[in-house]
Amino acid sequence: MMTAAAVALAFAISGAGASAPAAGGGSTRGVTDDSIKVGGLLQNAFFMGADVGAEARFKIENDKGGVFGRQIDFIGVRDDGGDNAQDAAEGRALVQEDEVFAVVPVITPALSAGDFFLQNKTPFFGWGIAAGFCDNPAGFGFSGCLTPPDPKVAGGAWGEMIKQALGGSARGKTAAVISEDNDSGEVGHKVIAASAKAAGFRVVYSKNPVPPPPAAAPDPTPFANDILTSNRGEAPDVVFVVTSFSNVTLLQNKLLELGYDGVLTNAVGYDPRIASQFVGSSVYIQFNAYESVDEGNTNMQEIIDNIRAVDADIPLTQPLLSGYLSADIFVKALKATGKNLTAERFLATANKMKYSYKDVTSPIKYPRAHSLGGQCGTLVESDGANYTIRVPYKCYKPVKITG
Repeated sequence: MMTAAAVALAFAISGAGASAPAAGGGSTRGVTDDSIKVGGLLQNAFFMGADVGAEARFKIENDKGGVFGRQIDFIGVRDDGGDNAQDAAEGRALVQEDEVFAVVPVITPALSAGDFFLQNKTPFFGWGIAAGFCDNPAGFGFSGCLTPPDPKVAGGAWGEMIKQALGGSARGKTAAVISEDNDSGEVGHKVIAASAKAAGFRVVYSKNPVPPPPAAAPDPTPFANDILTSNRGEAPDVVFVVTSFSNVTLLQNKLLELGYDGVLTNAVGYDPRIASQFVGSSVYIQFNAYESVDEGNTNMQEIIDNIRAVDADIPLTQPLLSGYLSADIFVKALKATGKNLTAERFLATANKMKYSYKDVTSPIKYPRAHSLGGQCGTLVESDGANYTIRVPYKCYKPVKITG
């Protein structure tokens, strides 16, 4: 991955990545006098519904007449299957075959297409869970960059929230962090371990040995046994499971089967369709919870209403909200750029923008957000049928990664 400085220098010297001509003879690919073409890139098996969230946000703008008179032509999403080679191929197809101006939403841990988007001056917006969002002047996470290749700081929210759930003190408490054997997992366990340490936990295990999907489901027994003996032969007080959904389920079930009675926490088990599988688990989410509407969160209620106008029955999930927010930050960048829309003007504007959605997601500012993620979150818990807010939405200071 090229650094931001290296990319800027390359553009200045060579003009590399000039915009391709648009169909119909325009000078900017995907842009006409009355439309802006966009399409998304997802690992659909795990982030299904993000397209509906994006569609809902685009509908609001289109119903008002578009952005400076241009309708947002959302052509749907391509599925990369969580595979790096397929991600690269589908990313190329969005640019070369579909001729999109921008790729929205982008939600996948296998973002191999990021450099190609940069080389072709194709902005992409999404949930910054992949390293391809980091140090990339074409990539914009509404959450910033969450998995930088060589992180120096980490978000402090998750560790602090688990501490609050334990009564406000981590004194004498131990923690284990486990993640997957890929780039996101390599960064993820370090980031969450730093968050736990900063909150006062003694981290006794921090590794990323778990094979990620689409690999065959691993036998979780060796990983569970390692965790259960990591605290000088005993189990830790808290286990942070920083993996995709299928591996969270495998690991947590195995730990419970082997008698673990400490705190289990993950970042994916917030979904009304699977609440029964996470009874008693604490789930950290990087947004406010949908349930915050019960406490008067009018901004979250507005988002829900907009989504229901597109699909009245869709479950309220993290991917759904992430798709909506991906589209929202893109629309705000469009408005900030103005009517004279070119890839160059758009990227220059977006790389200086601030973004926030009050009481819903973390405020961020570019270009710093190319290397740092948002610092806010919520801790929820399932009773088997519904979720309750265990620790309310709050923002925390970033923490340094040491060791």
